[in-house]
Amino acid sequence: MDNWVPVERRWLGLDRRTLLPGLVVFAIAILLRSVIPLIDQATPGDAVVQTGDRLNLGGGLTIAPPVGWRLVDGILIGTKTVQPGTGSPTAAVVQGGVSAQIEVAPFAGDADALLNQINRNDSRTNTRPAFTAGNQRSAVTAVGGVTGVTESYTSTSGDGVIAAYTFSDGRGLAVEVAGTSDQLSARTAQIDAMLRSVTLEAQP
Repeated sequence: MDNWVPVERRWLGLDRRTLLPGLVVFAIAILLRSVIPLIDQATPGDAVVQTGDRLNLGGGLTIAPPVGWRLVDGILIGTKTVQPGTGSPTAAVVQGGVSAQIEVAPFAGDADALLNQINRNDSRTNTRPAFTAGNQRSAVTAVGGVTGVTESYTSTSGDGVIAAYTFSDGRGLAVEVAGTSDQLSARTAQIDAMLRSVTLEAQP
């Protein structure tokens, strides 16, 4: 008789005390199986770069990623952030097997010294086996007189182009574009335009 439920506690043969917890469990199951998948389907994935989009790298530093590429990391100019006006020191865009990694960090030397440091780092990482930097560096002049240096590289995991810029505020900017030689060649104009789009605006 321990399991007997008085009639005043029953509804359609069920114990009234178990109805509310049961309904909560049922509602959660519906949410997990129906509502959340619908929200996920309605939420866009990686943003596609549009004409005029610029990445906000913080402190007035911006760069224009190639139109049509997918933004997988970073903050675009005009995007609302937790702290209005702030950017992100890292960004990444990809398209057709080619990826561009962008990073800003404190650096005290010039652009050549920064590129040397990047090459040393890449030669030690497992993601760039048999890393070999090219024999010739080229200057790249961006918007507003920003200048940097660029250099190609090869590795058994793919080829790439690295650009380095340094600024009077003690920061360095590295842009590393990786892919196969054919993929990079097909997008040379877009990559060059991105490297020439770096700007540094004075902050109020």
